[in-house]
Amino acid sequence: MTKAVKQKSSDSAPKAETRAEQKARTRARILECALDAFAERGFEGATVRDIAAAAGVNHGLIKYHFSDKDNLWKSAVAFLFDRMREEMKTPEGEEGMSSLEQLKSWIRRYVAYCARHPEHARIMVQESIRDSDRLRWAVNNFIKPDHDLRAKLYEKHVREGLYPNIPRHSINYIIVAVSQYLSMLAHEVKLIYGIDASDPKVIDQHADAIIELFFNHSVPGSDISTAPRNKP
Repeated sequence: MTKAVKQKSSDSAPKAETRAEQKARTRARILECALDAFAERGFEGATVRDIAAAAGVNHGLIKYHFSDKDNLWKSAVAFLFDRMREEMKTPEGEEGMSSLEQLKSWIRRYVAYCARHPEHARIMVQESIRDSDRLRWAVNNFIKPDHDLRAKLYEKHVREGLYPNIPRHSINYIIVAVSQYLSMLAHEVKLIYGIDASDPKVIDQHADAIIELFFNHSVPGSDISTAPRNKP
């Protein structure tokens, strides 16, 4: 009896992390702290020592893993986009939904993603203020491929009447901006409206507002179908 109880206790005990798992967890913590620092202070203002202190690791460990600050920035941004692609995956079962419902679902997921990770928009704004090799690297490796991937979907949405036939770059940045800015400017929003942009209720309301504005609302007495159209 005693032997059986001991066996059960041993089976239920949490497994100790392997060396590889510890390294992966430490690396992820460093990258998350790096993203926060680069998003808040920019590449020039962020220091490796401050990032190390925030992550609770030795400064030399960052140099060991990433060699220098430029490579740390690239690794952090790669981590950022990998995480976004993972969190933005289409849920199972959506294939049978209409294009409109799929688009609404995507907007809800994207607004929620932006609220969870406001550092994403902030770090890209920091880099986009001026041209740089880092910005070009991020555009070539992540941003442009993502935009190109959505090109056919944009054309499909135009054909189905979900989007007006306006330039693709316009609709892309309109949707991105309206989804990101409430969270990216969370401190400003708090001071003006007294609301917490990370509150799940506020996030849901913001997604609902975007969907209402883009897909449900129309101006009484107007006929937007007669307005001049520009080819994408």
